[in-house]
Amino acid sequence: MVVVRAAVRDRWLPWRVARRLDLARYWHRHGDLDEAARHAEHALRLVAAAGSVPATVQADAAVTAAEIDRDRDDSAVGRTRLEHAVQLLDAAPPAARRARVLVRALTGLGDCHRRGGRYPQASAALQRARALAEASDAPDPMQLAAVLTVLGITAKELGAYEQAARCYAEVDAIYREHAAAPGDRATLQHNLAGLAHAQRQYPQAESHARRAVELRGRAAAAQVEFAADLAVLGAAIAAQDRHDEAREQLRRALASCAAARPPRRYEVAVQLHNLAAIDQADGRPDDAEQGYRRALAVKEQLLGSEHPEVGLVCNNLGTLLHDQHRDSEARSCYLRALAIAERVYPAGHPTTTAVRHNLHRLTEPG
Repeated sequence: MVVVRAAVRDRWLPWRVARRLDLARYWHRHGDLDEAARHAEHALRLVAAAGSVPATVQADAAVTAAEIDRDRDDSAVGRTRLEHAVQLLDAAPPAARRARVLVRALTGLGDCHRRGGRYPQASAALQRARALAEASDAPDPMQLAAVLTVLGITAKELGAYEQAARCYAEVDAIYREHAAAPGDRATLQHNLAGLAHAQRQYPQAESHARRAVELRGRAAAAQVEFAADLAVLGAAIAAQDRHDEAREQLRRALASCAAARPPRRYEVAVQLHNLAAIDQADGRPDDAEQGYRRALAVKEQLLGSEHPEVGLVCNNLGTLLHDQHRDSEARSCYLRALAIAERVYPAGHPTTTAVRHNLHRLTEPG
């Protein structure tokens, strides 16, 4: 009788795991990461308690949990789960489902490395994911678009703007051919806005950001996803010196991220940083310094003291301190930002050039 019960349990286990993962993904899409994590952890416990589970089922559970970890600002746990999923699938026999889950795991791992500022590792994982996606006997165009999206973001952050534009153009072609959902098209417009902003093409960035907001509204997305579009819109508007309008958008984004379950601490830090830059431009140095230092503290805690985004905040804080003639403090900020940029970015990166320029202005004011 015990053997029969075990056999029945094992037969139904993949369905039970899949059901939990569907619930986890549902709550993830709707912005409730606490509920999403509860179902993902339940799926992982089912897998761990089973005697024998296919590698694809184990990996699917690990990747789903890692995607939730990412948005919960728990990148270390997510990275471990993604690496485990890749190891499981590398050891599994070739099959169509294995390939699809492996592409998803490698894309997530590449994005995890990118978010951590580990760009060589990110590029290696993403290029492997792209090769697998393109070589599949039954290619999934939306999965390829997901890989290309992260490749585009990575290229943008490395200052390879033409490469990023090519990736996004391929994504756009896929979306047009396969009638992508409004949420996917919103994400593309969001990323195009970020690319235009990085290139100082601020009116174009605003146009893409407004399109992202419109499409996200059609998708009935979670408030935190909508907040990300408001944030890039606010940044584009601020760059055109429309500070009151920009501040309104950024405060809306900040409120949504702070009210989420759990609060999106990384996104909160991003908005604090952007609002501090507006306060600095508006001649409110005390508010600006408070915002920069709050953003810096959160990013140091979440990302580590040597992360490129920490360097960016240090550089901007340095400009504020320089404006106030606090040259010794400004120099410390610039030197820290420069050390991070030179370690992380390739030669000639725009951020490295900007920090060096600021340090030169401080050293040679004439």
